Amino acid sequence: MRLRRIIAIGACAAAVGLSACGEKCPTETPRVDALAGCTAAPGSTVTVPLRLCPTCNQTAASCDVDMSQATTSGVIQLDPVVEACESANSCPPGCDLNAINCTFAAPSQPGTYQLLVYNPATNTTIPNTLVVASGPTSCAF
Repeated sequence: MRLRRIIAIGACAAAVGLSACGEKCPTETPRVDALAGCTAAPGSTVTVPLRLCPTCNQTAASCDVDMSQATTSGVIQLDPVVEACESANSCPPGCDLNAINCTFAAPSQPGTYQLLVYNPATNTTIPNTLVVASGPTSCAF
């Protein structure tokens, strides 16, 4: 029984790639097309949309948020990541109109904060703003 399970796992990995078999693939930073700007109440949950342009081998997009510089320099770094199970040798990026979301708690102090996301396609950082003030949360490209 154990041998059959090992053979099945090996066949699964060979047939459909590691991610379909429960294994995690290496991660990459995808090309970023747009970063929304937002307004939010202090301490509220903010969901900032990012429009990505992944290559066909990049899947399972998620977003990490680095708030470590928010109180000292007013910078919030957004870091989208995707899994890349195979090489993208002949795989041009295609922009996805459905944005992924980076969700975090807005700083508790009112003010204007700079949202930054790195775009590896141009080796530049895309900026936008988060205005923390009383009122409802909203975001727009």
